[in-house]
Amino acid sequence: MDIIPAIDIKDGKCVRLFQGNYSKEKVFGNNLLEIASKWIDLGAKRLHIVDLDGAKHGSQKNISIIKKLVEFSNIPLQIGGGVRKFSDAKYLFELGVDKIIFGTSAVKNPNEIVSTIEKFGSEFVIVGIDAKNGMVQTNGWLFESELKSNILFNNMINLGVEQFIYTDVTRDGTLSEPNYQQIIEILENFKVKLTVAGGVANINQLVKLKNIGVDSAISGMALYEGKINLKEAIKKLL
Repeated sequence: MDIIPAIDIKDGKCVRLFQGNYSKEKVFGNNLLEIASKWIDLGAKRLHIVDLDGAKHGSQKNISIIKKLVEFSNIPLQIGGGVRKFSDAKYLFELGVDKIIFGTSAVKNPNEIVSTIEKFGSEFVIVGIDAKNGMVQTNGWLFESELKSNILFNNMINLGVEQFIYTDVTRDGTLSEPNYQQIIEILENFKVKLTVAGGVANINQLVKLKNIGVDSAISGMALYEGKINLKEAIKKLL
């Protein structure tokens, strides 16, 4: 199982939000290339980049930073936040982004995901399902849809999606623990490549996720606050 460092961008800075609340942010620096370099040097095989401003407003707001990160990085990047249309995905692929993450579009405009899969292939498309008490959240977690997460999983699989990021919004940024019960239910019900985000606080929790059958885990707060040593985690998860 892989551990993927997260770089969440808000107002040009690397931040972590508490349960997705835009008013509860913790800033970890404004030199995004320096931060990316740190995780790469420690052995990261992939970086998870989210444009939080883009997720909130519906179109990417930090594209100049993302371009610099793509040009700088020698490992694959997966990008989300404000990616709502096929044209958004196409532009990012042309920049050199490895995988695109759709979130809100899975609920509001799934045809854009279908077009992207048809053009670029399912191996380059990820759908992020962000849930709070089982209900899917959209628009940077600012709105709750009327869709249950298990229904959205089923809908997306029927459209050809094979890779998902599941985030329990109530755990994100809390350094509590992942929602193991929900993750087990997802893996029992759906044969997908699942990445988990939200609540990971230590290496033992990562090992438990690996044993459950999770493909990869995204870590933000735990890495930035030194709760998880990336080098040690990578060795432990081999």
